Amino acid sequence: MKQRQEKRGLAYQIIVFIFISLFLIFTAFIGITRILFSHIMMENAQETVSHLANETTYQIESRLTNVVDISRTILTLYHYNHFERNKLDSILHDWVYEFETLEAITIAYAPSYYQEGYSRTIFHSHNRAVYQELHPADYQYLDWFQIPFELKSKYWTEPWYDATATQETVISYCLPLFAEGNCVGIMRLDTKLSALQKIVSPLKLKHSGYAFLVSSIGTIITHPADSLTFNESIFSLAEATNDKNLRQIGKKMINGNIDFVRLQDNAVFGDSWLYYCPLLTNNWSLGIIIPHKDVVGDLNLLLIIQTLFSLIIFLTISFIVYYRTLSVSRPIRLFTEVAERIGQGDFDAKLPKTGNSYEIDRLILAFEKMQESLKDYIKNLEITNAEKNRIETEVKIASEIQRKLIPENTLQPYEIKELRCYGILEPAGDIGGDLYDFFPIDKSHFLFVIADVAGKGIVASMTMTMVSTYLRTVSTYHYTASEIMQNLNNFLCKQTSASNFVTALLGIINLKNGELEFSNAGHTPMIIRKTDLSYKIFTETHSYPLGIFANREIGSMTIKLEKGEEIILVTDGVTETMNATEDFLGLKGLENIIKNLSSTNPEQTVRQILQHVHSFAQNTPQKDDITILVIDYKKSED
Repeated sequence: MKQRQEKRGLAYQIIVFIFISLFLIFTAFIGITRILFSHIMMENAQETVSHLANETTYQIESRLTNVVDISRTILTLYHYNHFERNKLDSILHDWVYEFETLEAITIAYAPSYYQEGYSRTIFHSHNRAVYQELHPADYQYLDWFQIPFELKSKYWTEPWYDATATQETVISYCLPLFAEGNCVGIMRLDTKLSALQKIVSPLKLKHSGYAFLVSSIGTIITHPADSLTFNESIFSLAEATNDKNLRQIGKKMINGNIDFVRLQDNAVFGDSWLYYCPLLTNNWSLGIIIPHKDVVGDLNLLLIIQTLFSLIIFLTISFIVYYRTLSVSRPIRLFTEVAERIGQGDFDAKLPKTGNSYEIDRLILAFEKMQESLKDYIKNLEITNAEKNRIETEVKIASEIQRKLIPENTLQPYEIKELRCYGILEPAGDIGGDLYDFFPIDKSHFLFVIADVAGKGIVASMTMTMVSTYLRTVSTYHYTASEIMQNLNNFLCKQTSASNFVTALLGIINLKNGELEFSNAGHTPMIIRKTDLSYKIFTETHSYPLGIFANREIGSMTIKLEKGEEIILVTDGVTETMNATEDFLGLKGLENIIKNLSSTNPEQTVRQILQHVHSFAQNTPQKDDITILVIDYKKSED
């Protein structure tokens, strides 16, 4: 059994290698496929729902526009007084009877202009037009009269129940009536709300998609869930579920915006996509909900098939590799047994004299020499091993901590489109005393810092750990560079000795307008490289190094960044780099490097500066940590 496990060892290693390689390849393939097909499916879904929404809004707008057109004709007849009241009533009677979009026409005069019989409603009832006289007490305090009368402008009402005439829930288009420049009354044209609901309610998309209407104040007019209709608004649902995203969507809907957005784990709409667009006639909004599972259902099926196919290919290749490896591993079986005994400490184990190939013979001879060397080496190793392990463990932990302080270089840090960042830190030893960091404070502010601790080793590394952790904490409460630096200085004065002072340069970029506030505490100057390849050096410092004097006021400076400008930050490991003749690179040398840069992005800028620094050093041993951070500001497109 033991021999069988050894035989499988080589095969197992090769299979694992093949598995990892294939896994990475197929994972990348499946991931790319998912991204591409997701994009295509989302575009198709958006296009489909957009066409459906446009068709639906067209039907609703046609009905509402018809009411508006009729109102213009009636208003013309009224103002030009082409007909007597009886004749006008006859025409209104015919229109109410003939036009399916009209449920009722009302002419209502203000109390000061009221004459008996002149305020009246003509409405459709049981396939005929019916007259009903009105008195100001019946309507003068109702919204459909009060709002357009006070505003003296046209007005579409919210849905309301007409209990005095049509006995229907209607929406009304109301127009002020003028005489000699004064508003004397209101003309109201009613259309059934149920007619609009019949257009929207039957809409179905995919398996369980549906549509709904929202009024100009956010009230839900129609929805498959009857409990929501007229009882809830888009804002009351957002308030009940504490959904800020839904509240913002509601604001955009009543403001007439168009969008296709994802609603995740919403209490009412679930995990779904919402397309909304406005009804321009009366400022309502149409929303269409498509469950996310309906959108990605076909994609998931494709990925399952693709994954099964990849698994079959992997198993086939693994089977072939496994059996081929067994035939290759047989000649070294005997040598493996002896090598295992040597590995367990039996350095006197006898190696076989010959192998089955030239390569095995060479290996046996090498092991014989190794046996003799190991006997001597193991004696010394046991003495020094304990101390060595302790030191290596401490250095490894400190180095790991320092690496984790450095943010990962990505194309767009934290998915911020306005910036590109790239940094590099080359410690002079296993661990160093330099640090750079960058992160967003909030949606519109981005903080960056570069710092250098006096001294090296584990103490410097631990100081940098405190600096990094404290910055991310204090930046959530303070939003100016000077405040953050003052707090950091006081913190270091309490936690470290003055011999471990820190030089630092910290800046905060306003992502909306490009303003940069920065504060320099005894650090190497910041350089701004412009799009025309010119540059400016900010040599001003606003404080002594941090951690020496507590409760010191630290200043700052604010500048305006233009699109495409690069912020270049270095530690003194760059400017104090020496060549073979012990000449320093200096700030002038750094300027000469920047003058000759041909980079187009932060990564190239960092690597070119680093390359020039190494070229200047001429293989001279590095005495200080080298840290370079470049931030490229790209103003967002409004």
